[in-house]
Amino acid sequence: MDSTERVVVPLLLVQTASVILLWSLDTLTVVDQKIFALFLGADFLAFGLMAHLYLNMKTGSNTSGTALMVWGLVIMALFVAGFIVS
Repeated sequence: MDSTERVVVPLLLVQTASVILLWSLDTLTVVDQKIFALFLGADFLAFGLMAHLYLNMKTGSNTSGTALMVWGLVIMALFVAGFIVS
């Protein structure tokens, strides 16, 4: 498994979990709207990172480890904040 695959698999798991949680929310209350926004933000950032990795894979350029770490930390912060708010 190369480094790109090691990053994409956890991103897919985060996206799957956040989509399932988004489906289960009732967004009529203000708190649920905040939770929805946090999970949706994590989902969009995970998708953006996967698109960035795909583009870099096709062009042959590399993504720095620091950039991957920052993206991952922001995605996990949003995902965990969704659970804390709920």
